[in-house]
Formats: sequence, C-alpha cells, structure tokens
Amino acid sequence: MAAIFLSLLPGSGVAGEQTPDWRLSARIVAVGLPDVAGVREVGRFHVGGPIPGNPEFLMATREGRVLDPLRVLVAVGSNFGVPPGDPAFEVGAILSIDPRAGKSDGAIVVPQDLTGNDGDGRVQLYTAQSERFLNQRYNAGARTARLAAATGPRYISINNAFGRPWIANAPNGVAGEGSVTVVDPDGAPLANAPSREAGGVFAGQHTDREQTPKAQPSGWLGKLLNYQASGQLTSGGMQTGALGTAFLGPSPDGSGFAVFAAVTADGGVVQIHVQDGVDGLAGPGTVSTGLGTVSTSLGTVSTGLGTVSTGLGTVSTGLGTVSSGHGIGDDPGVIGIAFKWNPDRALYIADPGRDRLVLLELEDDRRHFTVARTRPISLPEFDRPVDIAAAIPEIANPQFSSHTTLAGGSDLFVANRGDGSLLRLSQDGRLLARATIEVPGLGPLGADRLRAIATSADAQHIWITIGGEVPGFPGHEGALVEVGAFDEHGAAAATQETQGAAADANLAARGKKSFLTDFTPRMGLGPLFNAASCVACHPGPGGASIDESHFARRIAHMDPVSGRTVPIDHPNSPVARRHALRAGMGIVPAAMPRQANVISLRMPLALYGIAGIDEIPDSVIEAQAVSKGDGIKGRAHHVVDSQGASRVGRYGWKADIATLKDMVANAFANELGVTSATVSREADAQPIEGDTAQIDAVASYLRTLRLPDGAKP
Repeated sequence: MAAIFLSLLPGSGVAGEQTPDWRLSARIVAVGLPDVAGVREVGRFHVGGPIPGNPEFLMATREGRVLDPLRVLVAVGSNFGVPPGDPAFEVGAILSIDPRAGKSDGAIVVPQDLTGNDGDGRVQLYTAQSERFLNQRYNAGARTARLAAATGPRYISINNAFGRPWIANAPNGVAGEGSVTVVDPDGAPLANAPSREAGGVFAGQHTDREQTPKAQPSGWLGKLLNYQASGQLTSGGMQTGALGTAFLGPSPDGSGFAVFAAVTADGGVVQIHVQDGVDGLAGPGTVSTGLGTVSTSLGTVSTGLGTVSTGLGTVSTGLGTVSSGHGIGDDPGVIGIAFKWNPDRALYIADPGRDRLVLLELEDDRRHFTVARTRPISLPEFDRPVDIAAAIPEIANPQFSSHTTLAGGSDLFVANRGDGSLLRLSQDGRLLARATIEVPGLGPLGADRLRAIATSADAQHIWITIGGEVPGFPGHEGALVEVGAFDEHGAAAATQETQGAAADANLAARGKKSFLTDFTPRMGLGPLFNAASCVACHPGPGGASIDESHFARRIAHMDPVSGRTVPIDHPNSPVARRHALRAGMGIVPAAMPRQANVISLRMPLALYGIAGIDEIPDSVIEAQAVSKGDGIKGRAHHVVDSQGASRVGRYGWKADIATLKDMVANAFANELGVTSATVSREADAQPIEGDTAQIDAVASYLRTLRLPDGAKP
C-alpha cells in the first residue's frame, strides 16, 4: 500500500502537479559505432568566420560534404581501418553521418573499414588518430605535434559563430592527460594556428598559458608588443582525460579569439584560449565522474609525450572513492556541458557521481573568465546524468552560435545514463517533462545504454548515441538514433518514416484542395487581391499563366529629377492588386495609388520543383557568392524568417523571403488577400481561423509538384 501511495505522488514533488512522462519512438539512424560517445549536428557557419570566408573550406559545407550543416558528427573509439598515427595513444575517429539517408534506405550499417569508402557519402571519416590528422601536419614545431585531432575522442562542440569544430579527447584513457583540439574542415588540427606552442592541440600541462596581454591595443604593432611573460591566470590543466567541451564565445580580453571550456575526468574545469593557452576555471572535484576506485596519483604521469612532472604530487581529484552510492564503471564516457550567455553567463555541467548538475556563474577580469558562484541543481529524477543539450541551440548570434550554447531563455535536455531517460529542465532547475526512449525491437532503453545527446538546429529532433547492439543488427555495437524533441505540452511528431510519409501525403492532399479552391470573402478573400485561386495564375496546376491579367504589378514612385525610387505608403502597394471588395458592390477594380509612376509587370512563375530551393543549405548558396575570375560576383541576401531565425533568402523578387512556407504565406496575403500568422495582417483583412494550417498544407503540396511528363524544363 505504501508503494502504491508513493507511486501516485506527483513527479515534480509539487502537490497537484504531475510531471508529464512521454514515450518517444526512436528511429535508428546508424549502427556499427564501437565505443560511441559524443554527438553534435554540424549546423551553419556564420558569414564572417573562417569557414565561409575561405572558398576551399566553404566547399566542405556543401550538401553531401563532411560539414554539410544537416549532417551529424559522432565520436567513436575506432579508427575504422586507418593505421594509427601513434600507437602510444588511444585510437578513435569523428564520423560525419547523413541522418537523412537512413530515412529512405533504412538504418546505415557503418563499415568497419572506411579506407575505401569514398563512394558512400552516407558515412564519411572526418578525422581520426592517424598520420594524416596529426598536429604536426601544419604545426611541426608545436609541443603537441605528435597528437592527433581525434584520439580517444569523447565530446564535440562547434564554434559556428566565427570558428571550427573542437573535440575533447582522452588520448591516455581517463586517468592520463587529456587534450582538446581545434580542427580544420580537412580534419587536421588548425593550420596557421595563433599559438605556436599548441598549434591546434591543447594537452595536459604542455599548453598552459605563458603570457598575458598588457592592454587592449589597436593596430598590428600594438598587438605585437602587447604581451608579457606570465604564468596561468588561474591554475588548472588537463592532467586527466577531457570528457566534455563547450564554446564560451570571444575572449573577454578584447582580442576576438575564441575561448572554450572543458571538463576533465578529475572533475575540474579549464578554459582554453586559442592563442594564449589553458587556464583553470574550477578546480578538481567540482563535479564527480562517478568512477569507482581509480589510481589517479598524478605525481609522474606517462603521457606518451615524455615523462612529465605535473607538480601536483598526490591530489584529491574526486576520482578516488566517490560517495555517490553507485559508479558507472571505469569510464563515464562523457561529462556534458552547456553554456548560457544571455542575459548572464553560466556553465551547466553534468555531475553523474552525485546525481546532479552544477551551475557555474561566470564573470571575467577583462583577461579571462572567473567563477563568481557555484550552485548545484538536484532533482529526484536525476539518475547518473551524463550529458546536457540546449533545447533550443543558439544558431543566430554571430558571436555565440554553437549547439553547446543555449539560445535566450532556452530549456535544457538532460540525459540519464542510469535509467536511459531524458529530462527537460528550465534554466532554474525546474523539471518540466520526462521521456522514455523506445528503440525498435528493444523497447524502453535501459540502464547504462545511453551515451550522449544533441539537439538539431531546428530544435525539433534529439540525436542520441547508445552503446551495445540493437535488435536486428547483431555484431554491430553502438548506434545513433533520433527522437522527436519534447516539452511539458507534448512530444514532436513521431520520427518513424512510415508514420511521417502517411502524414505528409494527407497534408499534401489537403494542400492541393486549397490550391484549386476558388476563395470567397467568407473564406477570407480580399479586400485586395489579384485572383480568387492559386490555380488561376498557376494552371496545370503548378504552371505559369501567360494571361496579362494575372501578371503582378510592382509599383513605386520615382523622382523625375534625381531618379530615386521610393516605396509608396498605400494599402495597395508595393504590389498593386487588380481587384477589391466593396460593401454592396461585390468585386470591383482596385484603385491604383495616385503616386505610382513606375510599374513593373511580373509574370507568375511555374512552381514545379520550387520546393527544392528550400532544401539548399545556406552554405551552398554562400559558396557561390565569391568571385570566379570572370568579374561577376554576387552576394547572399540574409533575411529573418517567420520564426525569427536568420538565413539566406530564397524566394521573392529580391530573395527577401526565407522559406517555402513564408513564400506561400506571402502569396496568400498579396495575391488572395488571405492573411496568416506568418505575415503581417493588412488593413481591413479578416483573420481566418486555422489559416496557418492551410499554408502548411499548400507548402506540403508544392513539395510534391514535378514537371509533367514530356514537358520541357
């Protein structure tokens, strides 16, 4: 009876409130990922950063290439047939996987030898522990020249704002020295690195800070003379494996260089300035990995880089005997970390050994970051939380964009390795919802299977890595799966392809019906419009009318002296609709604004294949906006879509409309007078209940349009 009573208590611990507990159907994306660890969607790199600014780098972000924005990077403990660059270190690789491929072809079975895999674009080797990817390739004089970009890789964070991917590694296992690497699109550690000592690999105590800026000068000479010898500003290093990393943004010293945080297996947190090296942030034991009894005497450590005296003697690291009540084996896998930048700065860090999160509130002294306060976040629902992901990643801000950064006000997802569940928390630590992951053929994901999580750029999906085999794929250990995102109000649509296809077909059918419908005033037509249906101007349906009465009229006023063209402030501008509704008169010709002295006729376009433009990644469009040596150069038009996100414009006369859905909404408003929640409502227009769903349906229908058989493109 006591057990029954306790089971009926609300999950949130607040009387009268029951925490929602959802079941999420997983789609298996890929299997054959031994010792799988961290995962991250690539995302879009902002204009102004080194990747969009370098045509060769930018090509790596094109569709199907290794840094395609929609691909997913996965850290795996295998070289996949590539010979190790240095047998003294752990092997490992970062794979680039196309999650879209698995939807049509079924789960991807990753070959265990990728050396001859150039023909299969679904899985690509981004970087590995091999000669090709050693730091010495571009940084032969670096102290860490013999370390690779990925060696015992654990975690991935990407500076989408003005940088590159970064990887946290345990090249000597969890008890040996760790490393954090910054990687170029070719998979090798950073070329032309700001730090001669580190190049693109920061490791152990070899790359600790040795100099500090005196001021914040302008001009190259001032910057050249700006530094003075110094020890670390805050002590700390990577004497144990790096198990998590997150982008912190530009350095507070005003240099503009990137700074990343990393959490190590001894429970400490460091900060890595890409030019000036490693400083501490929070000491060992800040979090606990939950390890059992591990020998961590750090007097003399064999690192493969020589025998290094750390000067730490024997220290209490939190790796010894941990009073956590349980361990997670000899290796925790990852320690998740996420950064909040707005309106104040804080780091959320998983603390699996103590069943909690730790919040580090950050300040700075205009040289580096410091910890102002430390606050634990504890919930009864925590069960060895190993990873954290932003429910809405920061993708828009060009200073902080990264999938390890929380967008303003974003909640957090927390991954429980203990019971395989996911939690959604508010930033102040309130539990909003819990979810159980249902894997096909396996049922609910059990204990010790979940490894790491990441959120997609559109905040609709969660990528999850799990250990062990999944039913139907014997001999293929480790998997990447996808589930829909969730909150306290519900879960996103199921990711199963059969369910999605049926729903899409039904939505497209409704869209076709709307496309062919003759609208009436009761249905929202007017008060100004060019036609009463979509098909009138796009016969076929989907073609282009050559009837001049269907041509759109773009109007403006031109000063006859200066030739300057200005828009006209009038309800029937800048598109002058041909028809109007008048009370008691029905449909009448619409009045042309008297100020109009410039009229441009625009023939309606055929809509076959128009949806494909929506699927072109921003990076592909931006890649063409460079001089090709013929004197012609364009530029991408960056606009804000109806969801408030910045992206390259694709539709409209000036590429001023971001998405297919926005284009449809614009056409409903300008051509039919039917407004929706995605565009500004015009004067006298009547809101139409459910019109947003109608726009979704028409957009879905346009995605199905194909050129008729026998027609010329």
